[in-house]
Amino acid sequence: MVTATAWHVVHQLIPEEIISGKRLGRHFKWDSRNALYPYRKQKDPALLADQLWDRLIAILDQGNVGSCTGNAQTGLLGTDPFTPTLPPALVLDEAFALKDYSGAEDIDGDGPFPPNDNGSSGQSAAQWTLNQKLISGYTHASSSADMADALQDGPVIVGVNWYDSFDNPGSGGLISVSPGASVRGGHEFLVRGCKVSDQLFLADNSWGASWGNAGSMEFSFATMDRLFSEQGDCTVSIPLSQAPPVPVPPVPQTADQALWDVAGPWAAQVRTRPDLVTLKASLETWKTANNF
Repeated sequence: MVTATAWHVVHQLIPEEIISGKRLGRHFKWDSRNALYPYRKQKDPALLADQLWDRLIAILDQGNVGSCTGNAQTGLLGTDPFTPTLPPALVLDEAFALKDYSGAEDIDGDGPFPPNDNGSSGQSAAQWTLNQKLISGYTHASSSADMADALQDGPVIVGVNWYDSFDNPGSGGLISVSPGASVRGGHEFLVRGCKVSDQLFLADNSWGASWGNAGSMEFSFATMDRLFSEQGDCTVSIPLSQAPPVPVPPVPQTADQALWDVAGPWAAQVRTRPDLVTLKASLETWKTANNF
């Protein structure tokens, strides 16, 4: 059995440029205990197939509330293979999404909603559903390859920097980081499929069915890996039909790795002052040299 006698939590608010009807609300949160629950690849990459899990509830609309994390996790529960494991009387709608969001805010220490609308994290939204005994647990994927692997067994939610070029998807709902695009805030959404052959993820937003491709979007594996490098995260929930995840003993940490754990969140932020840009570049070079 793995025991943790000490841990730390990094919780960073991501400023949001608010656009009516296109609210965001995701913040970056990393609990060092997450390292005990990494998503482990289950399949040979050559065996990965195109996949799209059936969504059994309507596309949600968070309106002008920063409840994207609760909406994303609600969308996950309303998608196979999670839905058949839930109580038949459970209604997965916008009201439920707001309960999840409020519970996530409470876990973060700055709820409930209403009256507080401070945003939250995907991790906390998943934890609330775990507390409600609606999932058996969750793990954390950290690359597009791991996400594609996890999607073979069910949908996931991701939290990322949301660029302003994502606001208006192209043909088929495709979003990408356009030249000159800037981060408008942080956003959480449901990813319920992938096209392995085209290196694309298939996702649902929570801005109503009139946005994107009937409320949905797609984006490349390369875009997701970029977003991972910018403090993006992927929460892999486990349905009640499966056993809870077993903690993995942590690898002993070097002093350099411990330092990067502190410096990394700072280095991931956008910097404009020349001296800070230089320091950020130096930290990134040091990170690459040490394979962090």
